Amino acid sequence: MPMMMKNVLGLDIGSHTIKAVELRQTLRGLEPVQLRVHPRVDRQAPIAESLQRFVRMHQLSTEHVTCALPGNRVSTRLLKFPFRDRKKLDQAVPFEMEGEIPFELEDVVVDWQLVGGERNSGDVAATIAQRKDVSQFLAELDNAGCRPRILEAEGLVLGNLVSLFALKGTRLLVDVGHRKTTLCLLLSERPVASRTIPIGGQMLTEAIARDCELGLEQAEQLKCEEGIFRTGFTSVSQGALSHLDRVAREIVRILESLEHVLGGPASTQVGEITLLGGSAHLHRLDEYIAERAGIATNRLALPEAPEGAALVAGGDPALFGPAIALALRSTANATTRMNFRQDEFAYRADLSNLFGRELRPTAIIGGIALLLLGTSSATSIAVESRRAERLEAQATTLYADLFPDLPTPERPATALGQAVSEARGRADFLGLYGGNLSALDLMTKLSDRVPPDLKVKFEEVNIDRKVIRIKVAAENYEAQDRLENELRSAPPFTGADISGKSTRSKDGSVTFNISIPLHRAEDEE
Repeated sequence: MPMMMKNVLGLDIGSHTIKAVELRQTLRGLEPVQLRVHPRVDRQAPIAESLQRFVRMHQLSTEHVTCALPGNRVSTRLLKFPFRDRKKLDQAVPFEMEGEIPFELEDVVVDWQLVGGERNSGDVAATIAQRKDVSQFLAELDNAGCRPRILEAEGLVLGNLVSLFALKGTRLLVDVGHRKTTLCLLLSERPVASRTIPIGGQMLTEAIARDCELGLEQAEQLKCEEGIFRTGFTSVSQGALSHLDRVAREIVRILESLEHVLGGPASTQVGEITLLGGSAHLHRLDEYIAERAGIATNRLALPEAPEGAALVAGGDPALFGPAIALALRSTANATTRMNFRQDEFAYRADLSNLFGRELRPTAIIGGIALLLLGTSSATSIAVESRRAERLEAQATTLYADLFPDLPTPERPATALGQAVSEARGRADFLGLYGGNLSALDLMTKLSDRVPPDLKVKFEEVNIDRKVIRIKVAAENYEAQDRLENELRSAPPFTGADISGKSTRSKDGSVTFNISIPLHRAEDEE
């Protein structure tokens, strides 16, 4: 069942590691395939080389790849419109965004998603990226042999996690990465806003190395094993603490700026801050964020449902969270619909590869069907050809019988039709009636059938294809009866009949009508 099943790959390309989640979409739902993570040892090497090695090492499927454009290359806005018709929004969103960006509209790619609103209004989460950034990112992936079908917006794509994890209500997802932290606000399980902060685990390590006079490897080990906090929220590195303090301030700031969307203070409207990403496991980071933001904070845990837990059981949910969200984007469970693969960047499938692998059974069935259709058509043509030959032979024999003095034409059926048409034309021209008699012939025969001693007068005579109608004046009723009998005694007047009532005039004469049906010669025989 190749057309009913597909493997999807969510590819999270970080500055420190590459993470991949491969799932299989079937008619019954999702099945786990593999969760993989690979460090970027040489960060100066082209990303294409690292990706090629990663894909080859783990034999990852690259038919349905989803990636995300980095958050620092994407701008997100929450817009309100007094309508929610999609055609109108398609036209209105780009122009609304144009007034808020320092670029020409033709230099950017805009996409949007309806995230709320009333019956006659729409709340739209819109994203924008420069075309040159999209082009460069796609070129790197193409060189690696990982052409994505979908290029999402980092941040908003995290909204796909709601279909797998218990992320009910309103909450803020915080993806703490190696070089940056990405925020995504979920409102009623829909991503409505995102923001990227240029602070991540690497800056914390560098700050610890400076403040504690350690090498980067030793500082990284100290951060991972002991954390940066001591008693309370004091720290061994004031620099690292200031970086975390900035992250906390940005979290509070974005929530305050969206209080009009939340419907009140964030402390009462946001149910939880959920941490994910590689640096989310920093010791007591959840406690620190909760204390500074005044909102309960937890790390992303395994899904509650057994089916969901089975999908991510092979890895750390917090670490693989972004890659899981990307993989879910290509499934029936997708929540977001952003895609920067538009216009000249639109995905174009390699149909030869698709035909060779996925459509091969369908192609074989189609070939068999075409073969059967061709055989059936050939058989029908042969049968009809033999039938036509028989009819042509019959037409030849008929033509020879009817026209023995004429040579047989190449197309006797056509010649017969033409002869019939010519005969009908002559009949119409000459006025032929029953027995192939003309009107003059009929009048002559009528005169011959009237005895010389029978005193009658034809006052009106009407001849058509089927009947002769005559208005007759006779001396008496005996003459009427005698005329009728005389006409009936010989064809073509055997059907002669007095019609209507007879009328006697003052002088004693009788006036009456006589009808004579006409029959063709073959009817009389």
